[in-house]
Amino acid sequence: MKQTAPPPRPAHRHADRLLVRVHGRILVLPASHVDWIEAAGMYVRLHTSETQPLIRRSIHDLEQHLDPDKFIRIHRSAIINVDRLHDLQPLSSGDFEVTLLDGTRLTLSRRYRHRVEARLGESI
Repeated sequence: MKQTAPPPRPAHRHADRLLVRVHGRILVLPASHVDWIEAAGMYVRLHTSETQPLIRRSIHDLEQHLDPDKFIRIHRSAIINVDRLHDLQPLSSGDFEVTLLDGTRLTLSRRYRHRVEARLGESI
């Protein structure tokens, strides 16, 4: 009987779930439930519609594990879920104010503008 080789595994797989330690338990949080992520030193705060857990991980490290088709870094201290993006308002400074579907307002800095443009497929 001829054996077939298993399909090759992707070199890098993006996290579709995040592990969050809360009161001695480890909760499994689907990445799709995260509206946005806020840097807090060597921690990040995950903002969802229900909770805002703090996890010990740098925003840079977490960014490397998230799907870039779903999450975009918009500021040195913020990553958003693209599916939660409602609108962009230009500011006089060259930055943009980003509004999420839940009304949260964040700043898109000029430094990260090209990432948003590349993800949306056009200039803003």
